[in-house]
Amino acid sequence: MKSQSPRNQSASGGSSDQQSNNNRGVDRGRTADSRRKAHSKITFGDALGFAIGDTYGGGSGILTGTYLSVFWTRFCGFDIGTAQSIIGAAAMLSACSAIFFGVLSERFYLFRLGRRFGRRRFFVMILSPLVLVTLLMWVPGMPKVLYFLVYVLYVTLQQMFGVCYSSLPGEMTRDFAGRSLLSTVRMFVSGMSGVLIPILATAMLTWLGEWHAYSYQAFVTIITVMFAIVTFASSRLTWELTPEEAGFGDDELTRRRAARHRRGPREIVQALGRVIAEYTSTFHIATFRVHITLYLICLTLMDIFTQSFVYFVVFDLGKTAAFASMLLSFAVIAEFFKPLWGWLFVHIGPRNLYALDYTGALIGLGLLFVSWRLEPVLPGGVWTACVIASSIVWFVFRSLAGTVPWLVFPFIPDVDMIVTRRNRASIFSGITTFLRFIFSGLASMGVGAFLAFSGFEPDKSGAQTPMAVNAVAFVCLGWLAIGFIAAFIVSRRFTLDQRSDLIVLKEIERLKAGGSKADVEPHVRETVERLTGVPYERCWR
Repeated sequence: MKSQSPRNQSASGGSSDQQSNNNRGVDRGRTADSRRKAHSKITFGDALGFAIGDTYGGGSGILTGTYLSVFWTRFCGFDIGTAQSIIGAAAMLSACSAIFFGVLSERFYLFRLGRRFGRRRFFVMILSPLVLVTLLMWVPGMPKVLYFLVYVLYVTLQQMFGVCYSSLPGEMTRDFAGRSLLSTVRMFVSGMSGVLIPILATAMLTWLGEWHAYSYQAFVTIITVMFAIVTFASSRLTWELTPEEAGFGDDELTRRRAARHRRGPREIVQALGRVIAEYTSTFHIATFRVHITLYLICLTLMDIFTQSFVYFVVFDLGKTAAFASMLLSFAVIAEFFKPLWGWLFVHIGPRNLYALDYTGALIGLGLLFVSWRLEPVLPGGVWTACVIASSIVWFVFRSLAGTVPWLVFPFIPDVDMIVTRRNRASIFSGITTFLRFIFSGLASMGVGAFLAFSGFEPDKSGAQTPMAVNAVAFVCLGWLAIGFIAAFIVSRRFTLDQRSDLIVLKEIERLKAGGSKADVEPHVRETVERLTGVPYERCWR
């Protein structure tokens, strides 16, 4: 198994043969080890090494979504409309970085840093020191523009991580069970991160007092340092396709570098056009269209809930931010269901799992609504038990809503590959992250505008108007219920499962081996056309 480093020859071809041979030997060992891992069975230790990185992926959104707007409105002089507008505008402004990182990571083997550290893992690694800079947005008294810029950096790092990290399972193994194990453990770790944050917040806010800025700063600093540690560790404990496997052998590397040096303004414009076409072509795949619709609905709903739940507890249920954090900490129970979700994903398929998820989520939201309406009439202890039980039901199915799309995602590039003959995992990850943050930004701005219009003033510790109280409840519960009903309807069109994915993979292997498209079996043709939405004759071209 030979692998050659770009250090074997410089872009101008001026390196010495002896140095070339030395570097070839160094990279051969690294590539051979990566290739051995790529074709071995994924162990739980491998999955855990990958999954710890999503402590950041799962926790970073919870941290800012739950507490940043509260912090800004209490300690930094923001009203709810301004705070949510900054959060939303920053998310939308930085969304284009997902496209940039998708293209860059796809081609990062052109550079020595990519050959040395990996085209995906390099970006996971450099996130570690950069995330510490974002602690500035938890410092009161700064100009609003500085809060905006630091938050832009924060969400840009989220997108860099999301694009590069999410591409790794598809490169670490092609085995269905191995990918499912990677995704299941990842979702468990991600969910536990989302639980740890409210637990720590509850402790700090109860101990130090929730009307002091340093109470928030204490747990935010601890969690951000943890993010820095786990992302660096994950970058060292994972692997990806080698340059040769990704189509960046020495011959291709030389050709691409030469082409890059010849580019003028016209060629750059044409290259940008190809990038746009590359991303828009993902929507030609029927399975991806359904997947991205469900993903955007569910993740946007999670954002809305995260941003409004503390307000709902404080102003509708009449409790404290510490009580809200205590309720959120019960989401830990949902994490023990993650192995069950992974098992059900394999045995009943994504389509049925989506139906279970959305039905259960609607039940959980209904129970929270009933708990709210019964608060004035039930004894305190009984009501507290009811709201905790209602929250647990909701959290269990909320965790499933966030899990299924990521269990599905590693198999989307398989469907695309039979059309394009390429593994475009980072392209799909890039467009997914781009749209995710566009919709997240719109949701944040929508929440802020709606609540501001209703007269909601979260910087006041006293009572709100009835209109404002009902508006908070409608955002936190009503908007989510409407969204899950829509998701249930869309999910009926999703047909990718283990059996159909295996059919696609076998057909890819047959065509790679030189098989004729004219010899395709009828049930294979039907499966490929149903999943891709593309006539079979236009596949594998």
